[in-house]
Amino acid sequence: MYRFIAYGGRMTNRSPRIVIALVAGLALVAGLGGCGKGEPAATPSATATTPFTVPTSSAEPTSILSGRPSANGPVLALKMDNTNRSLPHIGLVDADVVYIQQVEGGVSRLALIYSTTIPTKVAPIRSARETDTELLPMYGPIAFGFSGSVDAVARQVKRVGLIDVSAETYGGGYARLSSRPAPYNQYAKPAKLIKQAGGSAKPKYVGFTFGALPLGGRKASGVTITYPGARITFKYKTSTGRWNYYLGGVQDTSDQGAVSASTLVIQSVKLSNTGRDDVAGNPVPKSRTVGSGKAIAIRDGRYYKLTWSRPTVSSPTRWLYQGKDFPMKAGQVWVALLDAQRTPKFTGTAS
Repeated sequence: MYRFIAYGGRMTNRSPRIVIALVAGLALVAGLGGCGKGEPAATPSATATTPFTVPTSSAEPTSILSGRPSANGPVLALKMDNTNRSLPHIGLVDADVVYIQQVEGGVSRLALIYSTTIPTKVAPIRSARETDTELLPMYGPIAFGFSGSVDAVARQVKRVGLIDVSAETYGGGYARLSSRPAPYNQYAKPAKLIKQAGGSAKPKYVGFTFGALPLGGRKASGVTITYPGARITFKYKTSTGRWNYYLGGVQDTSDQGAVSASTLVIQSVKLSNTGRDDVAGNPVPKSRTVGSGKAIAIRDGRYYKLTWSRPTVSSPTRWLYQGKDFPMKAGQVWVALLDAQRTPKFTGTAS
């Protein structure tokens, strides 16, 4: 604020310096007349070439896991069934990241990562596997909810620093749906599991970067991923810019709309044998997510050939395209862990 000093309330011919100061001051006030009430006045620049810029508010925080607006609260991982008897999935659309894993018998399971939005219910919840104890530690000491596990896996969960909030350790965080048969009816109460964990880690960089669609790639309208006992398809919907999810030819939906991915990454991995079998005698596989290999990223009606690398269990997974981090599209990210011996099939492709 500028102040003018009046001498006896009037000017005289005996005060030329004051007149000059007043004229200069009035000119400055006129130049600042565009400032609104409460806005700070601009400080005159030292030179005429330095522009005046109005400070802007900081950008809204976004999720480091999905690129969506987020307060970046605690992270919770949950295991979910992924057979047709589990459809429609409950609470799946709220996850930031979804992993597809192969388990015994060649069927698939899902590992869900929540932080941005915590739903009231997630179902159906299933058991943990060795794949989880290698995959999830890159998120840090997060809460991990699942129906149960064999003793060897339970010990690994603790050893790698995950916080066990399974149904076996905290039954109060789970319940059963009367509308579905067991074992497809158990649901988790995420808010209770996060509270029970008492210190679940907040989001950290796990290798995802977000940005505009890069040049290159090939067009595609659909992709099918086959496991020995499961067929999974994603179909691109132009009106939403997302890839709708189908399991065994059946579209997965929810009360919030179609289950869909903003970005899908197919990660070629090595499968190893854990050395144990399930109750039916099927060997239990483990998807190796530490190491390096090939990958395919799919977004906005195009797909791109990448490489991936992750040197240790605590390291992020880097997704490189032409030597640079591939930019995911903001929204739910899916990662399909696929045996490197298998190849996805695209439809609607063009050079």
